[in-house]
Amino acid sequence: MRDYKYIFVDSEAAEDIVQDRFLQSEDFEQGKAFAAMLIGESDYKRLTTHTHVIDGGEGIFILNDKSQHSNFLVIDIDAAPIFHKCTYKDSITRFQKLLRFARRRWTKVSPASNEKIISGSTKAVIFPYPINTQSSIRISVELAPDKQRREKRSKGIELLAYRIGTDEGDGPNEVASVTNFRKAIESLPKSVAKLDIELKQAQPQPTQIESLSVTRLKEGSAKGTIAGCNFDEWGHYLTTAQKDFINQRLSAPHRIEGPAGTGKTLSLVLKCVAQIRLARARNEEHRSIFIAHSEATKKNIQSMFEPEIDTNNQDTNMFSLQSVKVTTLHELCSELLRYEISESELLDRDAFESKQSQLLYAIESLQEVISTDLNSHRPHMSAEYVQFLGDNDEWLLAEMLQHEISVMIKGRADEDLAKYKRLSSLPYGLPARNEGDKSFTFLIFNAYQRRLRASGQFDTDDVVLSALQQLSTPIWRRRREKEGYDSIFVDETHLFNINELSIFHRLTRNNLDFPIAYSADISQSLGDRGWSQVDFDQAMFGASSEEGQISARSSPVKFSSIFRCAPSIVDLAFSVTSAGATLFTNFDNPLSAASSTFTETEEKKCQQPQYLFSVSDDAMLSDAFSTAEKFVDEMESTRGDVAIIIFGNELYSAAEREAKSANKPIELLKHRGDMEVVRRARSSGRFILTTPDYVGGLEFDAVVLVGVDKGRVPPRFNHESADSENFISYATHQRLYVAITRAKYRVAILGVKARGASEIFSSAISHGVLATN
Repeated sequence: MRDYKYIFVDSEAAEDIVQDRFLQSEDFEQGKAFAAMLIGESDYKRLTTHTHVIDGGEGIFILNDKSQHSNFLVIDIDAAPIFHKCTYKDSITRFQKLLRFARRRWTKVSPASNEKIISGSTKAVIFPYPINTQSSIRISVELAPDKQRREKRSKGIELLAYRIGTDEGDGPNEVASVTNFRKAIESLPKSVAKLDIELKQAQPQPTQIESLSVTRLKEGSAKGTIAGCNFDEWGHYLTTAQKDFINQRLSAPHRIEGPAGTGKTLSLVLKCVAQIRLARARNEEHRSIFIAHSEATKKNIQSMFEPEIDTNNQDTNMFSLQSVKVTTLHELCSELLRYEISESELLDRDAFESKQSQLLYAIESLQEVISTDLNSHRPHMSAEYVQFLGDNDEWLLAEMLQHEISVMIKGRADEDLAKYKRLSSLPYGLPARNEGDKSFTFLIFNAYQRRLRASGQFDTDDVVLSALQQLSTPIWRRRREKEGYDSIFVDETHLFNINELSIFHRLTRNNLDFPIAYSADISQSLGDRGWSQVDFDQAMFGASSEEGQISARSSPVKFSSIFRCAPSIVDLAFSVTSAGATLFTNFDNPLSAASSTFTETEEKKCQQPQYLFSVSDDAMLSDAFSTAEKFVDEMESTRGDVAIIIFGNELYSAAEREAKSANKPIELLKHRGDMEVVRRARSSGRFILTTPDYVGGLEFDAVVLVGVDKGRVPPRFNHESADSENFISYATHQRLYVAITRAKYRVAILGVKARGASEIFSSAISHGVLATN
């Protein structure tokens, strides 16, 4: 390991480093090499085009070849062993936070929230870690080192990092040693001269001017989209974990996990392309299928493939030795049942919209059976279940009933009452405990089925379960080797229930190998899917011992860095997931190891999340648009980069009426992940108006959450039922998590003052993560 006494960084070099996204995280190869240099494991010659690392003997000089070296920072490694026994991640975090503080000092900008200037002294303290780590580590900086000696000689602002610890030390009275500070200044001229020599030796010889080079900007490569880059061009922007995942041959199940914004979908697309390229190079047949959750996300994924593969040209795909089919599970099942069911018999081609229609049928059935049969069945039902049905909101009951019908009655009981009565209740499902409870629930199911029959339609679970039967027939077993797929990619598996997950492993060429890659962020699921982390893989790959062994060999990869969200937004999302994590056995908190890769320019757009209170609902809706306009002006964004997310159906309808009556510029987002609406909003200068159920998979510069206050989020209960509270609490945490993590730079949360703040944000407010007005 290399030992050195100090690190010298000039201001221009610091600016380069804080603006280079590849030096923000050890997930990138450049960042990993940079971290290795900081902790003394290796040497590094050049950080950026103009920033170089010079060995100055006792210390390291990080210099910019265009710098005058008048403003600089010296880190006294002897007195402040900042990188001693440090991980790569910690070394980058500490160094980047120091440079950001120094940059603010040099440009005379006020300190950030994690920085404190000690009044009455020339000292400052930097807390490099976000609040969610609960770390007390601090770095002390002398703002006027060797003052008497340097007062007349200094040409700029000089800083010295002289202490690291978990306490204040002697605080403002502490005297910083200047021995290494002086050594650094004395060695600076030699290091600058050494850099000049290296630059002259590396200077290329002039060459003949070549003909004009043309750069083609492809349609769809606008801000906020990823269409337009091909496989090779994306390679430059990927982290090491993403590259490893993409380049590994898909021969066994492979899961990628990570919070919102870590590039899971992109990584799946690029891995699919990599498998196709590998097969093409070997001149082998290879059939891939990529399964999205909804029609809107399917279109987005197709646009990602376009620079590499024309997925829309079915003829080309059909007769090619290598092919990719991009589809939804609903569409795939419909094709499998093409001789048994027509498109008009489906509730909706889009899985999300189909489930919304199911919800409407469920609430009608619930209302009918409660009014006609509850009194006669009451003596045979548990008092808890009767009170649960009478005291809770109908929409909540319908949502839980929809889950019970899908997972329990249709999925596990095969629509058989006797089987249903023998099943144990799910932890977060309907509290149907005895036979009377389940008999009454089955009456509601029968009413639900009558409505489907009357309309001549089949719901999503009917289609999926029927398709599963098709894939279990001797005909498919014979055709599987020819018509099955060599690789299967499933995006957003957290949005599928257990019935839907059970179909994927049946689509492979054989029943022994499962080349399936899939992404998951459990925190984005509603928690009512009927599976835990343990049986999630069993649902994906089957429950037989042979398939279970193959499932056990699957290799999960976790993407830890948050590329979308500002650190302050990560802190807020962390507080939301932490508040809900203790309630549920399968609630994953993906933000616990999250890190930010924001450059300094991006950080300037950031602002601490705000909780704003209005006097009434009408005033709150008006304030939502004015807050959105303010964000646009301050960040210099377009209106289409700001989403106004409404919590509650009634409030959403009121917001839509308010926008239309006041002629507000809006685009309504009514399909999950519908990028076409977002593109249209950005090109026409309109805000996105939507609900938390539709924003998954999208990204905005800022979001405004409306109607988030006490009694509404989560809704207040009349009866203290553990099951209903757990269910709605999980759903509330999930919706807030998804909505908050759509924003890159800013979040505003609006509520009515008389109601007060939602209890979910109590911790965030008390710890200063969320500012209130």
